[in-house]
Amino acid sequence: MDQMSDRAVFATPEPGRDTISSENDLTNLAPDMPTEAPLAMPVRDLADWDGASPAATPESSPVDILVRRLSIFALTALLALAGWKATYDTVALGGITRLEAICLTLLAPLFLALSLWFCTAVAGFVILLRHPKDPLGIDEETAMPRLRARNAILMPIHNEDANAVFARLRAMDESLAEAGASDRFDIFVLSDTREAAIALAEQAAFTRLRREASSNVYYRLRTQNTGRKAGNVADWVRRHGGAYEHMVVLDADSLMTGEAMVRIADAMERHPSVGLIQTMPVVINGQTIFARCLQFATRLYGRVAWTGLAWWSGSESSFWGHNAIIRVRAFADTCGLPVLNGPKPFGGQVMSHDALESTLLRRGGWGVHLAPYLEGSYEESPPNLLDFASRDRRWCQGNVQHIPLIGTPGLHWLSRLHLIIGCLSYILSPLWFAALSVGVVSRLLMPDLKKAVFQWADVQAAAEALINWKEIQATAWAIIITGVLLFGPKILGLILVLRSKVERRAFGGGKAIVKSLGVEMVLSALVAPMLMFTQTRALVEILLGRDSGWARQRREADRISWDESMRAMGWITAAGVILAGAFWFTPDLLTATAPILAGLILAAPLAVLGGHRAVGLKVRDAGFFMTPEERRPPMIARKALGLKPLAPEPFRVHGGEPARGALEQAS
Repeated sequence: MDQMSDRAVFATPEPGRDTISSENDLTNLAPDMPTEAPLAMPVRDLADWDGASPAATPESSPVDILVRRLSIFALTALLALAGWKATYDTVALGGITRLEAICLTLLAPLFLALSLWFCTAVAGFVILLRHPKDPLGIDEETAMPRLRARNAILMPIHNEDANAVFARLRAMDESLAEAGASDRFDIFVLSDTREAAIALAEQAAFTRLRREASSNVYYRLRTQNTGRKAGNVADWVRRHGGAYEHMVVLDADSLMTGEAMVRIADAMERHPSVGLIQTMPVVINGQTIFARCLQFATRLYGRVAWTGLAWWSGSESSFWGHNAIIRVRAFADTCGLPVLNGPKPFGGQVMSHDALESTLLRRGGWGVHLAPYLEGSYEESPPNLLDFASRDRRWCQGNVQHIPLIGTPGLHWLSRLHLIIGCLSYILSPLWFAALSVGVVSRLLMPDLKKAVFQWADVQAAAEALINWKEIQATAWAIIITGVLLFGPKILGLILVLRSKVERRAFGGGKAIVKSLGVEMVLSALVAPMLMFTQTRALVEILLGRDSGWARQRREADRISWDESMRAMGWITAAGVILAGAFWFTPDLLTATAPILAGLILAAPLAVLGGHRAVGLKVRDAGFFMTPEERRPPMIARKALGLKPLAPEPFRVHGGEPARGALEQAS
């Protein structure tokens, strides 16, 4: 094993300075990193492609992948057409105006996206009803493999809680030791921290961990944050990548068991044409209502969509930037990202580098796969709606930046589709907003609109005079199809859990699951209009050139104050109140938009309530949003929080692991 100096690299800022900004702020002691093993990672123009088409299909690609994709996309098109046609029939009863035609056109992409989400979940549901086999042969029931290659674990960090970061690394190191693989994995903490106090805490925590760890542990602090996380990883590849076959890339809130890392590394060794394997991180440690609701939802039905996505993506899957293993030389050969030409948001440093890196790996002939059934991969979610929206804005800017990159030469057609889906995930909200706005204006401009102040006593008489059974039937079909597309995946996840006694018990029982999902559906319906507004505003600001920046991500927060909530969400609440007052004079509009208006009006109050940790723990105590990991925390999560071990696990459930509220309770 490489030995390191007992000294740490201590950031000592100049008097009066609390941030690190130059080489003078650092004492650069090289022994804290291993001897360099340089690996060329040339920066390439994305248009620099000498082939007429993507490289040959990797050997890891399923033989029936074309049939899978044809079935998914054909069913998606049929369902989208059915939903759109039902909406068209509702509108067309009184004739189609120009504004209504625009509204229907804007709705078409929404139905396509919803249909693809639903069909992907159906595919995953059908697969999970059986006993599926991992496409790369990753099987947790077999003996632990013995690895040949050397692997690096990279944790890039930026102004994070040093104690929490190194506690996770300590737990992962111990888990690797238990798996008998400490000699095959070296741990690298790659810091881009700018705050001197945090840098000092990082280096002190590193010194303690290095003395106790079974694996080699290294730390370095960059003086320049060129390229953000992508540049951080690229810097490591160029300096040290030549010594390692694979790198496991983490985020600061990532947690992976030693067994999970060993098994994906073994899959890379057995499949030399695979360039990347992305695991499915389970959300853990939720304490507020917002975080626990998100944690429960993704745990209950996220796997049906994930399994379906893995089924039709095959060797052309995508990358989420963390909790994944990458072949180092393949990455170095294909993923040297340039600074994009032009003004922001389309120019500058690549922000959402992960999705682009997966497309470039595939362009280079490497397979990119999802590991749909592997357990032991975890992450955390933002604690409240405000932090979620802040992170969402950064992702929005990164995905918008991909729009001109969709036409990059040499990409596999499915890689282009992944980029399109990423862009659409943030363009759909403005489309929904535009469709609603056009629909409202169209209704207000109708010649028979009643101008007088509306009296609620007239509702029954007006309804009896205006009943149109054809319109009711058409509207019913539109509502039914839209409801199935929206909530169908959630119901499929519910059915999958309820049919298994072991899983029902792991989630706290059938009644607890059903009542939690009911509340989750209501909350998600209320949050959706808020996100429509925040994402629409974000897109407009981004297109106007306003940068998202690179602020510290807040991973824990006990509460959101009313002042903070009103500053961030007050404009949405005000918009909801104004619209509700305006629609009061138009009863059909008020009725049709009531769920949306409710979400808008409650934006600020829900941000406060959903971000309050004490309320979240009371909801937990009432039995809502329980997950298997919360009821019985996994060993690695307990170690990361310094808690005592539990008795051996009497049952095993496919999927995931911890949440601090339950961990505190269990301790």
